[in-house]
Amino acid sequence: MIAFGAVVLVFAIIGLISTIGFVGKGVSSLVSQDSRREEYEWLIMPVVLQDPAPFSSPDSLTDSTIITAGIWRLIMNEDMSAYPTDSMNFVTVPETDVEIQIRELFGDVDYTHQTVGDTALMITYDEANKSYVFPAVPYIMAYTPDVEEIETVDSETVVLTVGYIPPGLVWQSDTDGRSYQPEAEKMMYYTLKQNENDEWQIYAVENAGLNGHDNADGSLPAEESSAPESDAAEESAAAEPESAPAESSEQESSAEGESASQEEPAA
Repeated sequence: MIAFGAVVLVFAIIGLISTIGFVGKGVSSLVSQDSRREEYEWLIMPVVLQDPAPFSSPDSLTDSTIITAGIWRLIMNEDMSAYPTDSMNFVTVPETDVEIQIRELFGDVDYTHQTVGDTALMITYDEANKSYVFPAVPYIMAYTPDVEEIETVDSETVVLTVGYIPPGLVWQSDTDGRSYQPEAEKMMYYTLKQNENDEWQIYAVENAGLNGHDNADGSLPAEESSAPESDAAEESAAAEPESAPAESSEQESSAEGESASQEEPAA
């Protein structure tokens, strides 16, 4: 009995160790996946903020999208207090610093330094000083990314299924105080590729609507309307009164026939 108990105890310890190892690996895997999601979301943020048209390679991007993405990445990753700021809180940044950010995002892509943006967010290029002037803390945002799925194509390529969260707080609360994340307004595919330094860069963006589940522009499908059923019901209701006179006529004819058959014997 002592030997049997010892064997059972050994197997119990082995099972406990295996369970702890399995749970540990599972937790580690989830933490690693969440870390990858955050890394990818941070990488694609400068592009998602602009909501540009789909593109098949960085070379097909407009100069405006490339430069604006570089500016956003600079704001997100660098200490903006290191640059001179005027009384209107506009910062001046050398074009070389923006070039570094663009290279990190898209690799060696061709573009021409110029003034970009619109009345909402104007990024002015100072050709004389080879620098950009823009608000130190821009507030204009179109969308923020939510990476919902990560597909590994090969060792150097991944495809992200990205939800576009509309403007506003990423986390909101309902009337009962419960927090929730707003639903995405559209879905897009982001293709990332690794460069020679094993760093991820944005290569292409595609409408998720091409998979047949969403609309062609990547926006989520609206609920189907019940109008056709309603129209069919109305047509059916309208058709019923028309059949009523025919039934009435048949009943009258039958009644007249019975009456005639009763009168003939009496004659």
